[in-house]
Amino acid sequence: MKRSLTLTPLSREHHQALVFSKRLKEIFNAPSDKQLQQWLTFKPLLVAALLPHFEEEERYFLHELGVSSQHHLIQHMLQDHQSIRDYIDAQELDKLSVFADLLKAHVRFEERELFPWLEETYALN
Repeated sequence: MKRSLTLTPLSREHHQALVFSKRLKEIFNAPSDKQLQQWLTFKPLLVAALLPHFEEEERYFLHELGVSSQHHLIQHMLQDHQSIRDYIDAQELDKLSVFADLLKAHVRFEERELFPWLEETYALN
C-alpha cells in the first residue's frame, strides 16, 4: 500500500508493532514458569517503541494537523492507545493474548481506515 511521505515513518513502525503482537502471543503460550521473566524482559522494548509512537501520532494528528479529538476515527485511535497503555501497565499475563489481538487490530485499523482518511482529508504528501 502506497503511503504518503508524511505518514511513512509511522507506517513503518506499525510493522514492528505487528512483530510485538506475535511476541506477546509467544509469551502467552510459553510455560507458565517462564512467562513472567519473558514479559519483564520484553516490556521495556514495548514501552520504548509504542509509547513514543503513540505520542507522535497524537501530537501530529491533533496538534499539527488540527484533527478534532471528537472525530470518530481519532476517538477510536485514542481509545486503542489508552487500552494498550493499560495492558502494558497491568502486567496481566493471562491477558497477553487479548493484548496481542488488540495491538494487531489497532495497527490494521490505522493502516486501513485512519491513515487513508487522513491522507485524503488533509491532502498529505
